Amino acid sequence: MAYKNLVNQSGLPLNIELVTRQGSDPSQSGSTIAVSLAVNGKQTVEYGNNQNPYLNGLVITAAANGAFANGSQIVTTRGSTWDNVLNTNNTLTFSGAGGLNVVGSNT
Repeated sequence: MAYKNLVNQSGLPLNIELVTRQGSDPSQSGSTIAVSLAVNGKQTVEYGNNQNPYLNGLVITAAANGAFANGSQIVTTRGSTWDNVLNTNNTLTFSGAGGLNVVGSNT
């Protein structure tokens, strides 16, 4: 199994869908894992398996105080900046308006 630490620094509760990948080819998205992340919340999420350890994208939704934000980003090329953010880091930190700014790090 693969694991990712998620950290919410956006100031809003987030609903996040992790889009997995079937194999190493980004054109083959797999299942999605839904996660709810409270304000300042941290959570470790298990996804994929030994044959499919990659993430292919994220769908992020935030709604609070009369505001709504929604965004998604999917990998289209292996080795791209977004692919590296998702797949070479064990932690994803969500910040900015609606949590749409995502930064990867190894902690």
